[in-house]
Amino acid sequence: MQQPGVVGAARQTGPVTARISTYELLRLRLASQSLATERSDPRPCRSTVEVVDRLFALQGQDLPGVLWSLGLRSGDPRSAVEAAFDSGAVVRGWPFRGTLHVIAARDLPWVLALTGRRTVAGAAKRHRDLGLDDGTFDKARTVAVEALHGGRSLSRRGLFAVFEQHGIDTGSQRGSHLLWVLCLTGVLVLGPFAGGDQQVVLLDEWVREPRALGREQGLVEIVVRYLAGRGPATEADLAGWTKLPLGDLRQAIADAGDALTSLSCRGATYLAHAPTLDRLTAAQPRPVLMLPGFDELLLGYADRSVSLASAHAPQTAPGHNGMFRATVVSRGRVVGLWSRRSTAASTVVRATAFDPPFPGTVVAGLRREVAAYGRYLGQRAELAAG
Repeated sequence: MQQPGVVGAARQTGPVTARISTYELLRLRLASQSLATERSDPRPCRSTVEVVDRLFALQGQDLPGVLWSLGLRSGDPRSAVEAAFDSGAVVRGWPFRGTLHVIAARDLPWVLALTGRRTVAGAAKRHRDLGLDDGTFDKARTVAVEALHGGRSLSRRGLFAVFEQHGIDTGSQRGSHLLWVLCLTGVLVLGPFAGGDQQVVLLDEWVREPRALGREQGLVEIVVRYLAGRGPATEADLAGWTKLPLGDLRQAIADAGDALTSLSCRGATYLAHAPTLDRLTAAQPRPVLMLPGFDELLLGYADRSVSLASAHAPQTAPGHNGMFRATVVSRGRVVGLWSRRSTAASTVVRATAFDPPFPGTVVAGLRREVAAYGRYLGQRAELAAG
């Protein structure tokens, strides 16, 4: 397993300022997100654990989607992706924006120390509306610890049943908010799989070797690792992804020093992780990708216009309700959507172009991606372009 941490990594001798094109910005982002082939290593991330280390955290509210996000970057089949959770190396929790993410288990406690209480405080009115008070949360915490102590695990539904047995109403989204708060405050975490369902466990039992970072060091770590896994990106992208105070982030950017460099594109200033920039520049982006709906290539940035044309945004995120559809990406730009229909033995992928038809090169790339998706699922997969 790779050891975490980029703070204190070898730094450049000074900041570099350069003007780059939109095409170059896309190339660098694809490479930093492990969606490119690097000359030094055609498969820079060789496992699910390495992907999570590189991207730091991946939005995971859609479980099948984030598992595919990990599989398409690592080449791991779904069974191996799930095994990374079963081993305790990676978990799902709510480290950023009050939204589910996949993150290395050892990183979750120190991130929650920076973000968890702040996120819970922001939901105070919603909890009052649901009739959830400190007494209810304290009781739920006691019940959960008693039920899970000693290495036991429960499904989400099983945990809610235990709450109900102890007189804690879980209806009207109360159960979800109880789980959310107990995870944000470092009591619970989503860990191993059982029967295809991720199990709830006690964080302090499941995360055996947590890292310990102070506030200032942690803020720098967040900034540097975000940019190492998604850069180049703007301050606004960083603030939108973390939901941390902009003043704190700007101080962390300054504290990071020469680990960061600035680039100019489209009249805006972008930040990048300097020690990896040369390697990323030489990488070759994968020409066609089949991304799940909540992939970090779109969700990792406040401004998605580099990858997604405004005319296609309503089709990609219909209803403006935070739900994103699975996308077909060509050289970093979203060019269509895809969906699947699966049986026990096979999967049919239907891909639809925004501006039909797909060029022949995209169709050829889609066939390669569908084959890779089938290998990930462990079954036959075929493309139905439409």
